[in-house]
Amino acid sequence: MSRREVIKSTANPLVARLRAALAGKHKGLIVLEGERLIDDALRARFELELAIVSESRAARADELEQRGVDTRVFDDELLGRISGLATSPGIVALARAPHDVRIGHPHLGPEALVLVAAGIADPGNLGAVARSAEAAGAEALCVLAGGTSPWNGKALRGSMGSLLRLPVVSFADAAAAVDELRAHGFRQVRAATRGGRAPSEFDWTGRVALWVGSETGELPELCESFERVTIPMRGSVESLNVTVAASLLLFAAGRVGEPRE
Repeated sequence: MSRREVIKSTANPLVARLRAALAGKHKGLIVLEGERLIDDALRARFELELAIVSESRAARADELEQRGVDTRVFDDELLGRISGLATSPGIVALARAPHDVRIGHPHLGPEALVLVAAGIADPGNLGAVARSAEAAGAEALCVLAGGTSPWNGKALRGSMGSLLRLPVVSFADAAAAVDELRAHGFRQVRAATRGGRAPSEFDWTGRVALWVGSETGELPELCESFERVTIPMRGSVESLNVTVAASLLLFAAGRVGEPRE
C-alpha cells in the first residue's frame, strides 16, 4: 500500500465538495456510498470522478487507483461526520450521471416492456420499482420530472444497483414521454385502481409501456385514454402500494426469461 495523505481538516476543499454533492447541489453528480453501489457502478461503466475511503480502509484506495479512479483518504471520524448515512460505510464515490439516454438507445425488441414512473415521490419506492423492473425483464425505466430523482442516494440503495444497470430515461413531462414511446411503437398502458382488465386477461403482447402513478395513484390527465389494467382486490382495500402494484403488473407482463440484448 502506498503512503497517502490523510485528510483530517474540514477546511479541505474536498470536504466542501462532498458535502455539496450529498446535499444535491452538484447537478449531474451521483453520490455512491458503500462498496456494493460503487462496484455496481464500475461494472456498469459509470465514470467515477472521485472516490474517498476512510483511513482504516486505505488498502481499498490502491485498488481503486489501479482501476483508474482518483482516490483520496479521509480520517475515519471526519468521513463519518460527513456521510449521508447513520453509520458511514467508510467509502463514498462521486460519479457522473448518464445524460441524453433515449428510449431507443438500448436495442429494443418487438416485445419490449418499459416502466414509466409518473410522479413517485419517495426515493425508496422508486428504487424498489426499479429493482422489480429489472427483475421482471423491463428494458428501461422512464422517469417524469416532478418525482424524486433516480440518482437520489436512498433510491440507489433501495434499487440494489438496478438503477445503475437499467437504462433510465428522463422526460420533462408526460406529453414528451407519450410522444417518444408512441414513436417507438409502444402501447400505452396505465395501472388503474378500477375499471381495467385483470392482469391475467390483459393482452401484454408487443411493445408495452406500463405507467404507474404517484403514491396516491394519480396519473397525468392525458393517461385517461390509455389501456387500463387493474389488479383484482378483495375486501375494503382501496389500492395497493405503488411498489407492490408495479411489481405484480411487471411480472404479469411475462418478460422474465427474455434478457435485454
